[in-house]
Amino acid sequence: MNLGTGRILILVALVVIGVAVLANGFPEGGGAVAEPSASVSSPGASTSPTTPGGSTTPPPSPTPAPEVDGVTVMVLNGTNVTGAAAAAQDMLVQKGYSAPAAAADAPNAGVATTTVYYRTGADAAQNKSNATHLAKKNFNGAEVKKLDQTFTDIVPTTVSIVVVVGEDYANTLSP
Repeated sequence: MNLGTGRILILVALVVIGVAVLANGFPEGGGAVAEPSASVSSPGASTSPTTPGGSTTPPPSPTPAPEVDGVTVMVLNGTNVTGAAAAAQDMLVQKGYSAPAAAADAPNAGVATTTVYYRTGADAAQNKSNATHLAKKNFNGAEVKKLDQTFTDIVPTTVSIVVVVGEDYANTLSP
C-alpha cells in the first residue's frame, strides 16, 4: 500500500469514529443535539432505525397528511372568462372544501396557468400539504406557491388556500 492510500484509510476511519461519537456520545434528553445528516455503515449493515427491543421503526412522515374537511379556500379569476372562479369554487365546495368568501377577480387578468397558493405561519406545513393535494386532484398538478402580499386586500385571513384560475382551467369549462 502506498503512502496516499494509507492516509485516505486513516481519514475515513477518523470520520467513522467521529460520527459514532457524535451519534452516541450524548445522553438522552441532554439538550438540543442535532442528529447527523448522513450515516456511515459497513456493507451489509441495516440502516433502519431500531428501538431498544431491536424492532425497526418506520421513518417519520416528511409532511402532514392532506386534509379536505374544514380546509378554507377562495378562488380568484385570473382570466377574462366570466364565472371561471365561481365554477372552480363551487366544484371545490362540492368536494368538501369550505369557502368563507365569495369567488372574486384576481389582481391580474391574462393568467395562463392555474396556481394554488397556501397561507404561511404556524400552519404552513399543513396548508402546503393541503394545497399540493388540492392542486394535484383538481387542477392537473397546478403550481403551488406561498401566498404573498399581492392578495392581502382581497383574501380574508380565514382562508388558508387561494386558487387563481388561469386560461388552462377556464378552457375546460362549457360555454
